[in-house]
Amino acid sequence: MIDKDLKIYDSVCTGCSACTEACAFPDDDGISPIQLIQNTIGMAVPRINEDTCVECMACYRACPTEDKIYHNNITFRKYKETIGTSYFGYSLDTEHRKEAATAGIATQIAAYLLDTNQVDGVISSYQDKNNKIITEIFTDSLSVKETRRSIYRQVPLLNGLFEKIKEGNYKKLLVIGLSCHIEGLKTLQKANKYLRKNVEFITVALFCKQTKTEAFSDFERSLLKAKPNQKLDYRGKGWPGTTSVEGGNSMPADDIKLNLMWGSFAFTPSYCFTCSDPLGTIADISVGDAWLPQYRDDKQGSSLFVANTTVGKNIIEEMDKAKIIYTHKESAENIIKSQSESHIRFKTSYIAARINAFEDLTQSVKSTPKAYNRLIKWIKLNRWFYEMLIKTKIIRVIPSIVLKVYGKLSSMLFIKLGKH
Repeated sequence: MIDKDLKIYDSVCTGCSACTEACAFPDDDGISPIQLIQNTIGMAVPRINEDTCVECMACYRACPTEDKIYHNNITFRKYKETIGTSYFGYSLDTEHRKEAATAGIATQIAAYLLDTNQVDGVISSYQDKNNKIITEIFTDSLSVKETRRSIYRQVPLLNGLFEKIKEGNYKKLLVIGLSCHIEGLKTLQKANKYLRKNVEFITVALFCKQTKTEAFSDFERSLLKAKPNQKLDYRGKGWPGTTSVEGGNSMPADDIKLNLMWGSFAFTPSYCFTCSDPLGTIADISVGDAWLPQYRDDKQGSSLFVANTTVGKNIIEEMDKAKIIYTHKESAENIIKSQSESHIRFKTSYIAARINAFEDLTQSVKSTPKAYNRLIKWIKLNRWFYEMLIKTKIIRVIPSIVLKVYGKLSSMLFIKLGKH
């Protein structure tokens, strides 16, 4: 996050890179005063060169975080009303459906828009064989469908894209990312005249309650007996998929040791606690896994997705009519349930108090209900406890049945405390 004094707060920076793309004052060597670097804990964050910065404030205007934290009046009730037309479905390309996250819906949308010339390119990210995150502008449908796996790490989606967009003279682009990426894109458009005047964006957001730090990946590598920094393949092989390493071991994506990481917020970056849009309603279309009892037996892969705009609804209806995807209508209530209503309530309430509890930004916030404060204390305690089990390797000797009972009890407490 960059404030009006151009002070950078690493802890709540998502790394979206809107700030680096907003700056229009490179030096004589073409180097922008603001660059993305890796900080001491391995997170991508911006740094400003005070010697070349002209204080145009474009980076501040492009940063979506401060306004989101301190001028956000979202509530769970208001948020529920923003959820658009909801669907259940999957790609009708059987192989793609089985090997992709979200039953292939997100990347199938990308391929369709390219094949029908509705966009010039698709901005999407993937992990290469060296575990490096690559963001490209794809112009053919076969290549973009290969970005179908999950990443579960910080993705600086917008970094370096402005020059690529100008050089390619792209006029209409699809962007696939998390809600924090889409928020950064929209604020970047406001700060960057060229993008605002010359480029039209269609957006697809992935449901996201939290992402993870590299410590999450390191723990999975240890379980899979993988090499340090070896690439992990997330999802694929049907529902709910696997986590695997090339030429090595694999484990189910719903393994209890991994599932507890999500329920406890273990190894979750602080910036995830600034999020108030876990269902990606800011995008034209938002997509996620169908974690509902009625769909759990579908081993090929199922997805829930939402058309949040007329543009998004038209795309889904076109694809359904062309028999590229299967759809049937779902309810907003089931969309929320699929991602855990208690987590959605937590992420759509008292955002300023929430982030101040995890990272003190020395800003005054309105008082919050005691129940919500108790929930925050429980999350911090539960996160510390589970991370301790992992760091001390005690987790390896705890029977799965004990972890399942612990997970069930902690989930019940989360739900109880979340009824603020």
